[in-house]
Order: sequence, then C-alpha cells, then structure tokens
Amino acid sequence: MSRPLRRATISDWPLVLLLLCIGSCGGGSNSGLIKYYLEREATATTQNSLRLEVLGNFKPTFSITGQGFTAEVPFDTILDLRESTILNADDFGEVFIDITLYQENGKPYVQDRLSWKSSPEVPPTPEPYFSEDASADAYVYLVLPATRGKNVKEVWVEGDLDSELSAGQYYDIPGDDQVLLKLGEGDGIKHLKVKYRNIFGTDGPMMDTTIVRKSLPPTDCTAQPIASKTATGYVRTRISATNDGPLYFRVEGDVETLKSDQTFENATEELVVLSPGEGTKKIKVKIRDAAGNSCPDIPLTLTYDKSYVPGSVAIQGQSLWTDDPSIVILPQFDALPGDTVSMYIGGNVIASPLTFQWIPLQDSANVTLTPVSGTRHVIVQYRKGETVMAEVTASTFLKPYVQVNGSGAQVDVIPSDIIGATSLTVTGCTQTYVQVPFAPSYPCTKAAAEATITYHLRDGSTVTRSAAF
Repeated sequence: MSRPLRRATISDWPLVLLLLCIGSCGGGSNSGLIKYYLEREATATTQNSLRLEVLGNFKPTFSITGQGFTAEVPFDTILDLRESTILNADDFGEVFIDITLYQENGKPYVQDRLSWKSSPEVPPTPEPYFSEDASADAYVYLVLPATRGKNVKEVWVEGDLDSELSAGQYYDIPGDDQVLLKLGEGDGIKHLKVKYRNIFGTDGPMMDTTIVRKSLPPTDCTAQPIASKTATGYVRTRISATNDGPLYFRVEGDVETLKSDQTFENATEELVVLSPGEGTKKIKVKIRDAAGNSCPDIPLTLTYDKSYVPGSVAIQGQSLWTDDPSIVILPQFDALPGDTVSMYIGGNVIASPLTFQWIPLQDSANVTLTPVSGTRHVIVQYRKGETVMAEVTASTFLKPYVQVNGSGAQVDVIPSDIIGATSLTVTGCTQTYVQVPFAPSYPCTKAAAEATITYHLRDGSTVTRSAAF
C-alpha cells in the first residue's frame, strides 16, 4: 500500500518524533521511532549538529540541503543514518536546513525544514529589582526588566538562598519577568549574584544585589501631636519608631486628604490636615517597615476649635490673690521637642533678667509684681523663630484691702475689686451686706470699731480684710 509523503512543519522543531512503518504496521513489519533535531536552537558559534536517533528494527536513510551553511556530508545525497552531522554556518545569523528521510525501499517519507540561529551576542549586565523593598518571609520575586533583550531567556542566581539552592542554578524567565526565589534562613541582608544566559548559550557578566529579610516589626512606635486642639485645622505631628531600615507611615480617619504611604527614618513630622468643620476628629497613624511588618495602629483624638489659643500662662498655686509680690508663673506653649520657641514676659512686673526681653521658653519663671495694691497682670508673648504666635495673660490681686471714706457716723466702705470674687460680706455696719455683689462702695453706719469684708472667691476660698473707722 503506498503512503503519502509527510511534510513536517517548523512548529515540530526542535524535536520531531516519527513512527515509521515499513510495509505494513502489522506483525513482522520493520517499524521504529525516529528523532531528528538540531543539537541547539541557537549557538554562540557558527557550529551546530544535526542529530538523528532511531529506535526500532529498520534502517532509514536521509539527505540534507540548504544555503548559508556547510556540512561534513554532501548535500542532496542519500546517506546512511548517522547520529550526528556537524554543520557550519557561513556567518552569524539564521539558516534553514532541509532534511528528507527515506524508507528502506528508498522512497522519501518525510521532508522538513529546521531553523538555526547563531550570534556572538553577549547578554547585558542585569539590572534586577525585587517586588518588595524587603521581605517578611523567605519568598520574594526577582524582577528582570525587559531591557535585557528578547534573546535572554534564563537567569542564574546564587548566594544567600535556601540551602539547596545557594550554590546557584539557572531559572527560566517567565512571561511576567518575575522569578520566585526562596531566601536563606534568618533575618538580615541577603546577598545574591545574578547573571543572564541568552538563547545562544552565552553567559553575561555577573552582578551583585541584596535584599533584606526582616520578620520583626518596628518598635517604640509613637505619634505625638503638638497639641490635642487646633484653631486652624492643621496639627503638626511627630512620628517616630525604632527600626533597622526604612519606615513608612500613613494617616487615616478624619483627614482632608488620604495620602499614600510616606517614607522616613527614625522620626519625621507630618502636618495633618483635619477634615473641614469644627468638632472632634478621630485619626489613626499606621507605621510599617519595608517588609510590611506593622506597628499597632496609633489612635488620636483631636479637637478643631477656632477659638483655641496655642499658649497659656498660669500663676503657681492658681492664686487669685497674694500678699507677696514675688510669684512663680508657669508658661506653656504648644511645641514639639526641638522647636525654637522664645517668650517675652511683660505687664505689671519689675524689670529683671527674665522680663522685658525675649528669652528661651521655660517651664517656670520667678517674677516680682509691681508693689502697688490692686490687680496685677502678667503678660506673656510666645514667638516661634521670629514670628509671634500668641499673647496670653495671667492676673492676680496683690494685697487685698478695705478702705473707709469719711469720719462721721456715716461712712463709705470701699472694697478691693478682686478678679474672681463672686460676692462680698461686710460687717461692722448696721446695714446688712451678706454675700452681696461687688459695688465700688457700701454705705455704712458704724456699729463696731472697724469694717470687715470677707471676699468669697470662685475657687471656693475666702479672704478677709479689715480697716478701722
């Protein structure tokens, strides 16, 4: 029975397997398996080999022909089967080898064309990067940019890999340009060596690269706002953490704009812009390292209040009055460690090295009030750099008194106008004045040797002063 001539296609390359049946494929026939292929798809030299392998009880023959190459056998000549035939291209490039296989009776059975590329091309130095800045576990993708060229299909990697892989091996480069690697055990910097191999079998230059394996999260993570209140809607916040390597932070919640992760080292400051409208705002600060290990979220509750003043001053003891002109004031201004803040103490105070000039911000300062009975105001200004940021006042009444105006049976009792007094009680007069509101004077018909006033203050305390008639 005659058989049609099979024409194989290039798609059958690089390895073509054919089952040849000589005569009939029934019992007693000569049949076998033929493999024909080029030893390499591409070569770095102009030499290659055509390989023919037969498994079975028959002896086919072959012939080759083509242009742009020579062979160690003549072209267009039917030859006995041989396992290897050396081919030499005339020059680097692509050539095509036409092969014909014959049955034992001399009839052609297969005609096929094989292609072969050759080039002295050397792969470039790799410029890889990793799919993450650091890895929290053993697995990481090595990304190999397409700039490596279309002929580079493999990459060699050796170094601080899993113990079975540390000596190095070639990896096929997938279509997405990412090779999955398993790093060696333990945290730390992992050193790798990388080189390319192209389809011609040529290795390129080796380069070194590193990646950090890090399984532990940052520690000492903090987010310190300059104050829990703001009059502007902006809150300067210092963010810090302890970590080996770069850090990232993000602020979420009641903010005007949600920003992407921002990098920092050790500490940084962020001007958090709260969402519009006064009221209570809840935000949280998220801190992570390059490997994705995160600190617990840091929640903050802030208040947007347009009437808020970022500074204050108080008198130690919160005294509403004093008989001693030497007092201690307690300045306070919203600032973060490292801010350059100065203060200016003025008002009803005596000049000293701490007053009437700009001095560094202090937690406390000793000042002396001007020695005149009455309300005394201590005024403090705060300056950041050269810009005045706030002016605040603390007041106290120096040496409360009672005065009597007149010398007859009818006189006027004059009280001290103490800031913070809620009411007064006057005794020594026939008139009754019990916890009455303040008045500039009280008519008094003498009923005792002196007039006495008890001042009831808003903090619940009292102070009593007397004056003889």
